[in-house]
Amino acid sequence: MNHTPLPKPVPPLEPAPAALSRIVLSGPPAAGKSTIGRLLADRLGLPLTDTDANIVDKYGVISEIFVERGEDHFRRIEREVVRRALRRLLDRPGIVSLGGGAILNPGTRAQLRHPAIKVVHIDIDVDTVSQRLTAPHRPLLRGAGSPVENWLALVNEREPLYEQVATFRVQASNSPPSTVVNRVVDVLTGLQRAEEYAKYADPDDDGSGQPR
Repeated sequence: MNHTPLPKPVPPLEPAPAALSRIVLSGPPAAGKSTIGRLLADRLGLPLTDTDANIVDKYGVISEIFVERGEDHFRRIEREVVRRALRRLLDRPGIVSLGGGAILNPGTRAQLRHPAIKVVHIDIDVDTVSQRLTAPHRPLLRGAGSPVENWLALVNEREPLYEQVATFRVQASNSPPSTVVNRVVDVLTGLQRAEEYAKYADPDDDGSGQPR
């Protein structure tokens, strides 16, 4: 029998570097933002605000709002919920998960460009999303085409706006949510360490190793 002691795991950094972040999850419908948000909040010990869930709690089922009041009415509700969530995010670290169309509002995009906020865009391919789409509760995916065709058209239309606000992008296709969370934490940790390093870097050091 081998009695060689097992190596002790390296103790985690306290607090975990990414646990000081102000994180916003963006991405198209069915990208898994709500699930990833919950897992990420548990991993980092941060409060989570899911703006779609907040809308449902306060105003009712989103698909019913679309049918009964129209998209313009929904977008006004969404903007107010998102505005408040992002303002609270500036007060303390946390996570906000946005509905797929929240970035359509220019006021929301302006808030997302705040330097304290890290916008994580969740990318997903059409093969993965086709297994998740259930059009009845996604009103914007109804129409003449199939839900997948309508999803593709919607994503192509919104892509420039997603790109405008994204701090970085994470691939979620064919990956369990826990793996996506690991990717997000790794990137956030790297960004935070780079920011910390920049605070103490010699302003006269140009990175060449030679005096200026």
